[in-house]
Amino acid sequence: MRKLLFAAALSLVSFAPQAARAQGAQDVGDTTPPPPPAEDEYQGPPPPEALPPAQPPDPASFDAQLSPYGRWVDTPDYGRVWVPSSTVDSGWQPYTDGTWVYTDGGWAFASSVPWGAIVFHYGRWGWREGMGWFWVPGTVWAPAWVSWRYTEGHIAWAPYAPRGFVYGPRWHGWVAVPREHFTHPIAREMIPRAHAGAIIRQSRPAPSIVRAPEHGHFYGPPHSVAPRPVPHAGAVPPHAGAAPPHEGEQRR
Repeated sequence: MRKLLFAAALSLVSFAPQAARAQGAQDVGDTTPPPPPAEDEYQGPPPPEALPPAQPPDPASFDAQLSPYGRWVDTPDYGRVWVPSSTVDSGWQPYTDGTWVYTDGGWAFASSVPWGAIVFHYGRWGWREGMGWFWVPGTVWAPAWVSWRYTEGHIAWAPYAPRGFVYGPRWHGWVAVPREHFTHPIAREMIPRAHAGAIIRQSRPAPSIVRAPEHGHFYGPPHSVAPRPVPHAGAVPPHAGAAPPHEGEQRR
């Protein structure tokens, strides 16, 4: 009888550590999250600020919407233009406050500032000594009013300027980022201006909007340089129910 009790006790001692190890392994497996998917592999619906509005804009409303964030200035060349607040540092450039997101119209700019839905989807940008960047109103919506360029390692863009604008030899408009960081927040990834010039000079043009977005046309860097993310399951088509582009935008 004693031998049987001793054998039973011995079997419990030898089994207990195994049970503890098995339980511990199960706990770790249940609480450790799976590895994240590859970056940019999936994309949900684009944010509203990157999509066309359901109704045409009222140009008169631009004044009220932008006045808290800058000032309106009358110019002899372009009429009334908007200048971002002086709190913006001197190194600021248009199309750097946000990220690029993929839509059925190509790459669209999703702004991170409250005034971006207007000035990055309508009108044009110019730059002048003593004044800095200024925005000329327009009425045609676009994913982004920019000229696209690219190399095998970088993607670059610059805002279109208004009709008659003269691009100086030291144009401040080009922004370049490494291709693998294209969909990251732009402000933290952009190449310093001192080094961007060499990239731009070696770059090639990519499809860009000229007068107005055309249905079925893709704008932005080619798929080989900026792979298009796979829409997330259940995502709503980006332009579903969107109004067509509005007439009246000037050719650059």
